[in-house]
Amino acid sequence: MESLETRQLLAADGIACRHNVYDAEDVNDDGRVSALDALLVINALSDERSDDASVFTDVTNDGNRSALDALRVINRIGNDHEVTSIPSIGPGPLIPNAPEVVSSIDGRGNNLTHTNWGATGQMLLRIAPAAYADGVSAPAGANRPSPRVISNLLSTNSSDSPINQHGLSAFVYAWGQFIDHDLGLSETEQQGESFGIVVPTGDPHFDPDQTGTKTIPFHRNEFALGTGTSTDNPAQQINLITAFLDGSMVYGSDETTAASLRTFVGGRMRVTSNDLLPLDEHGMAIAGDSRASENIGLTAMHTLFIREHNRLADEIRIIEPAADDETVYQRARAVVTAIVQSITYNEFLPALLGRGFMTAYAGYNSTANPGIATEFSTAAFRLGHSTLREEIGFLDNDGKALQDEVALKDAYFRASMLEETGIDGLLKFDASAAANEIDLGVVDALRNFLFGPPGAGGMDLVAMNIQRGRDHGLSDYNATREAYGLPPVSTFADITGDVTLQNRLASLYGSVDDIDLWVGLMAEDHLLDASVGELTATIIADQFQRTRDGDRFFYRNVWEGQALQTLEQTRLKDVIERNTSAVGLQDNVFFMRTELRGQVYADTSPSSEPNDRRGIEDCLIELMDQDSKVVATTRTDRFGNYRFRSFSLTGDYQVRFVDSGETLTASITNGDSRIRHLDFMLADIDA
Repeated sequence: MESLETRQLLAADGIACRHNVYDAEDVNDDGRVSALDALLVINALSDERSDDASVFTDVTNDGNRSALDALRVINRIGNDHEVTSIPSIGPGPLIPNAPEVVSSIDGRGNNLTHTNWGATGQMLLRIAPAAYADGVSAPAGANRPSPRVISNLLSTNSSDSPINQHGLSAFVYAWGQFIDHDLGLSETEQQGESFGIVVPTGDPHFDPDQTGTKTIPFHRNEFALGTGTSTDNPAQQINLITAFLDGSMVYGSDETTAASLRTFVGGRMRVTSNDLLPLDEHGMAIAGDSRASENIGLTAMHTLFIREHNRLADEIRIIEPAADDETVYQRARAVVTAIVQSITYNEFLPALLGRGFMTAYAGYNSTANPGIATEFSTAAFRLGHSTLREEIGFLDNDGKALQDEVALKDAYFRASMLEETGIDGLLKFDASAAANEIDLGVVDALRNFLFGPPGAGGMDLVAMNIQRGRDHGLSDYNATREAYGLPPVSTFADITGDVTLQNRLASLYGSVDDIDLWVGLMAEDHLLDASVGELTATIIADQFQRTRDGDRFFYRNVWEGQALQTLEQTRLKDVIERNTSAVGLQDNVFFMRTELRGQVYADTSPSSEPNDRRGIEDCLIELMDQDSKVVATTRTDRFGNYRFRSFSLTGDYQVRFVDSGETLTASITNGDSRIRHLDFMLADIDA
């Protein structure tokens, strides 16, 4: 493993300025672009101490303040216009050639010196020391409360869960789970040592009869052969798939699986007559990863990229009609893998961590071990569990419901459902629905009904995350901070500013030096430009940097010129739109950033132009959904302006001026809809 000496640098949030994602030139976010906005940028340029606590001076969104930011504001003054998205440039006719040597299915030989690095069957890495109770293999946390007790106190989520404050869409968990299944798999169907989760007496879901004898079934992961023999050789777990971001969830991590997914005709992969994944005798999707049927959203992602492979294969055959099946398959596989890598590093990670947190790519590094760290797979990258919604929906291209939503708890292992619904509306929903905030709150479908009702297979994913961390002997939150080069915390207030959460953590753990890692990560206050906290971001950045730098076949190490440009211009939006009937998606489907904005003004205003109106302050405005339910309220500012930005889903909305009862209708069609000039005139007011 590479040295950790510079890892502390990852903890610094290097961006000291903020960007207004809704309207870049509106630096003070007052609804108008004026000379004041330019002045704020200019003042910030001359004041290095400015931390942009209340303004947005990174107008160009490049992570810096510069004269270009001021110039862009100045050019906008007097020429106000609607803000529109810059469309992405989909790939042109060029399909990058496959590299002369393609990566092996099982990951072996990627590193020419350490041929097993990143290959299937390798031990998970440890950044922090193992913390087994006996120093060898006994589960950690023997003196801590039951994970179910912790889950009940910290993770109960109401139906009005807060949506992500940075505007992340449901694709943050759809993509996160998709690539998670490309990187790691330690849990098997084999029954290891029983390590049941103790259920507190009278638990309303798991022990309603107050027997005090209930447990949630749980089994330990198997140890790597030869480990767990002494304190000098503690138990280690195994990654059963490749550690590379190499499309293994699409193609498999062994030759037998890879072959079973192919037609061996024209380089294509097996699909049904409806262009869906084939199903086995149990109705489970046949895919490169055994978990493809865990929920229909995940199955849809697998289907999408099988379609992309076959689309590429068909185009390659047109370009090179003499190419044989193997040549076409490997070229399409290499391009699909590169697209997955590009989307992950250019869209997903910046959306999650903010721009500037990951180090820039400096080329292949043969000394970087791409192996999966147990802190990453067993704790940090399980953050997506808190972002899921209770329902999965299906939307048309106008952002409106095609059919009733499906409860998440009813969407587990139902791959056959896609034969009726298809994947188009489901993927449109993922782009058009807001993710829940990344925190300790987890929806009921995951906390009480995971894979079935209690007593009939139902489990608690929060409790399982905590128990799995203890199974793997993860170090506590504070010890892990130190292992990653971060200073330890001294109080619970150093982890979170939420006083209620501080008190609950204290009641459960007593000390900041004994917090289960997953709990500590989810409790962290978020970094300024990220949707995660300091240690979470550091663990994720460390893993994805090693995954990238230690991969000889990483797309930026393989392609250059126009081929590289084609790959980097391909967004997830493009993959969806060319393989489904979905159109009009926002450029970056990882964000659901919509806005309705207007003004209340007096009818005595000398002009109908917004900048000349006399705005009325402190007017109550309500936002109502299609069922006329009030979902948000606000008051106009001193200029009479109001705005709504927290939209859980696209669709039809009404804005009501409470004083007059007047309403205006607006339709949110995609995750980048910004509708202005929903204005109300207040009559009979004194001049």
